Amino acid sequence: MNICILSTDQEQDDQRLLEAARAKGHNAERYNIRDISMVLASDKPVIYWRDQDITKSLDAIIPRLNVNFTDYGTNVLQQFICSQTYVSESPAALRLGRDKLKSLQYLLARGLPFPATGIAYTPEGFRQLAKTIGIPMIIKLIESTEGTGIFLARNLKEMDNIVKTFGQLGASYIIQSFVAEAAGTDVRAFVIGGKVVAAMCRRAQDGDFRSNVALGGRSEPYQLTAKEEEIVLSATAAIGINVAGVDFVRSDSGPMLLEVNVSPDFTGEQGIENVTGVNIADAIIDHVAAQVGNFYEHHYTSAKVLESQRGILCADG
Repeated sequence: MNICILSTDQEQDDQRLLEAARAKGHNAERYNIRDISMVLASDKPVIYWRDQDITKSLDAIIPRLNVNFTDYGTNVLQQFICSQTYVSESPAALRLGRDKLKSLQYLLARGLPFPATGIAYTPEGFRQLAKTIGIPMIIKLIESTEGTGIFLARNLKEMDNIVKTFGQLGASYIIQSFVAEAAGTDVRAFVIGGKVVAAMCRRAQDGDFRSNVALGGRSEPYQLTAKEEEIVLSATAAIGINVAGVDFVRSDSGPMLLEVNVSPDFTGEQGIENVTGVNIADAIIDHVAAQVGNFYEHHYTSAKVLESQRGILCADG
């Protein structure tokens, strides 16, 4: 099988995926999204990697796209889909997962628990929402990642300052209830193909309220409760994502979802693969390989049915 890791800058994770795929007998290459170009034409749509036509040369695309490349990356994925190449994540799910507010609305529609969240158009509107959200509160950019763009406002003055700053920058942001009892800890559950394959608890260092590994958080293996696993899997199903890192905190009222990461890191000293001993890269490649078989079998069967209906089915099939 010819597998493409469509990537931006997650080189360590990408390398693990390449090694896992090649160890299983697949041909695997890493293509940087910056080197991809396309021609949209009804008679001959083309996808190029540098000067090479790769439109029909790949069996599977595994997207590993940083947030800054979401728009262009999902357009490239859609072009592969138009060329009938298997893509392991739908462009719609990736776009949804990157929009924190819209993601929460999908979780809300399923009745899943998460901290009370507010959005307004003006700073005055946010001040009004503070009465419901409460102080202290979290203020986060809608497209924040790895703990950056997330702030704790301990009073209304701090909230006003952060909100006005974001407003001057033209940034989109939300406010959220602060779960104080989480005490700087959260849980990351790694989901592949509708199954939780590993989980870890992350603890902030130096009194930080953010426990992200990218900010120095320390991790240890964690065993989900049945309720936590149910909530995590319901969250990924709501977004429609196959490979995800689901973050939640343990509150006095039970697990509260924070976000569904649609391109989660898994390597590094404090990464979930090293901390739990679970071979995440192998699990991703196995999942993709199984789905590719189903994908092309479905397309082959659909094509034969269509040809049969048209009366032009070849005698040898």
